Amino acid sequence: MNDDTSSQPRGRVILTYGRSLMTLSAAQVLSDRNVDVIGCDTIDMTVTQHSRYCRDYAVYRDPDEDPEGFIDDLVAIAEAHAPEDDGPYVLMPVFRETRVISQNAHRFRGVITVAAPPHEAISGVEPKDRLIETAERAGVRAPVAVNLERHDDVEAAIAGIPFPALTKPVEGVGGRGIERHEDREALSAYLDERSRNEPLPILQEFVEGEDYCVCVLCQDGEIVAHMAYRNLQAFPKGTGAGVLRETVDDTPFLQDARALMKTLGWNGVCEIDYRWTGNRDERPCLIEVNARFWAGLFHSIASGIEYPWLWYQLATEGRCDEPREAEIGRKSKVPFFWFLAAAQDAAAHEDYPHRLHQAWENLTEAKDDDRGTFERLTDLAKATFDAPALAHLVKSVMDAHKQGKNSAVDFIPPEDPGAALGALFVASSLIRHGKLPPELKNG
Repeated sequence: MNDDTSSQPRGRVILTYGRSLMTLSAAQVLSDRNVDVIGCDTIDMTVTQHSRYCRDYAVYRDPDEDPEGFIDDLVAIAEAHAPEDDGPYVLMPVFRETRVISQNAHRFRGVITVAAPPHEAISGVEPKDRLIETAERAGVRAPVAVNLERHDDVEAAIAGIPFPALTKPVEGVGGRGIERHEDREALSAYLDERSRNEPLPILQEFVEGEDYCVCVLCQDGEIVAHMAYRNLQAFPKGTGAGVLRETVDDTPFLQDARALMKTLGWNGVCEIDYRWTGNRDERPCLIEVNARFWAGLFHSIASGIEYPWLWYQLATEGRCDEPREAEIGRKSKVPFFWFLAAAQDAAAHEDYPHRLHQAWENLTEAKDDDRGTFERLTDLAKATFDAPALAHLVKSVMDAHKQGKNSAVDFIPPEDPGAALGALFVASSLIRHGKLPPELKNG
């Protein structure tokens, strides 16, 4: 942390998506800079609501189900929490509600400053097929891809894509809905199984390499802060969020990232996904742009770059402090899910959330069999801590412990115990729905 703080408040900020550890990380950074933080979400009982770093909390309508009502509520929240003085007052969206807030930025004019990328810039990367067009204009390497929904002759569109190939939803978050197809026959079978009412996906060539997350803050298309990390472990395995991360040198990605942001005229934060083999003679391949903060925000902050504070400065002053260089090799982990990732590797627990959900349903729903509550509780305990090969589990956890040694811990700060109440939201989602909240499915 930078020690340049004073005892007087330096303005006020409203942070959306208060249930997320991303929001908690942003609240801590801004509060430590003496910025008053107001949290909000569609639900109560979140990490931000009970955090010492949050001055007040409010609830709004769901932006996915009722975007107009969401904006109405957010305007009312901004008006109700306006500071009495003329100090800086900023609305800083955190997750996928960023797009609808940016699209309706005019609704907040005269009430609060909206710290979100311009809607025109976001429209250049979302839906996903538009990113390919933007990358071509910027001269940036991107996979060959086609939006099948836009083509009358689907077979002809497929013919231009090499295999193996991926299908992905036009709208989506993180790795959800992405499928790999080894050949044309497998793809055809997959498309035949889809509902006729379901829009056709984007078909994209598969790119070899590992995933890298490049995090940037821009001012009028120029990158002013940047760092990159890779996920050493993820949960759920393959498509989930990183639960053990490591900061890497972002030099291989910067030239293309600068060209892309310049083409878009980007203003604000975003996270850019790349695939790269690690071979310095090969150019990294652009995969996706997330027009918002990222799941590894805590990791970026722990690596030395306080993105929420820098973005707040840009939004209020038109300038920001010179960021520090990111600490290469810095690691961070999410304790509980980091352990589950190790267990998943050892015991092939790809279906862990599903089995946990099934055990919960068996406990809570009335059944016709003669088994009692104690037996069903026992089943839930077994599902929670099941490890078919305990020796493999222990070895995997020990190996993961070595890999995560000296890592910063991305969880509830010990000086902020009230926020721990909100962590129950994650456990509730895992047990009741058999899946993690959406922000824990991203890099």
